[in-house]
Amino acid sequence: MKQQRREQIIEVAKEMILKNDVQQVQLQDVAKEVGIGIATFYRYFANKELLILAVHNEIISQMNLELERIVSESSSAYEQIERILTYYIDLIDDPQHQFIKFFKAIEAYKQMPQDSNEYHDYIKVRRKMAHVLYLIAKKGEKDQSIREGIDIPEYVFTVVQNISYFTVESFLTEHDPELPVKLDPKKQLQLIKEMFLNFIKS
Repeated sequence: MKQQRREQIIEVAKEMILKNDVQQVQLQDVAKEVGIGIATFYRYFANKELLILAVHNEIISQMNLELERIVSESSSAYEQIERILTYYIDLIDDPQHQFIKFFKAIEAYKQMPQDSNEYHDYIKVRRKMAHVLYLIAKKGEKDQSIREGIDIPEYVFTVVQNISYFTVESFLTEHDPELPVKLDPKKQLQLIKEMFLNFIKS
């Protein structure tokens, strides 16, 4: 029952944060939406930072499921990398840009208590994502869909991490309207993706 309540709190908080904004969501509001008092709420999360981290872990876990689904497909490592990069870039198509705003906002909560269960879960979900990427890299070495002469695991990690970072930063960057070209975030990311893929193609 306690675990179910904790999961309910995380799910409600996630919906509220993605809909409104991290800063706007108050713990009292989450507790009220769940149907518990604030004192009961604090038995699950001692502060907002821990709740934000738990929401982050839930979102990353969902993303991991998508990455695992891509890895399970009967396609080459090169094709799987392309699919993963496309998955990240397509986050821009979300009408509310919820995940992009969340990942940017969470930077303010980077100093997390490292002795908490939430922090340990954070390490676990991050390692799980890294493991999926490592599996693709090793597959690329075997199926030879990625060219020889490069450190494939290092390159796969670099590519995916940078695309995910650029997805957030390029969308939220305000460009000078007087520039001679109109910069489209998604087109910029597509160009980066194509450069990466052209470089590794066997």
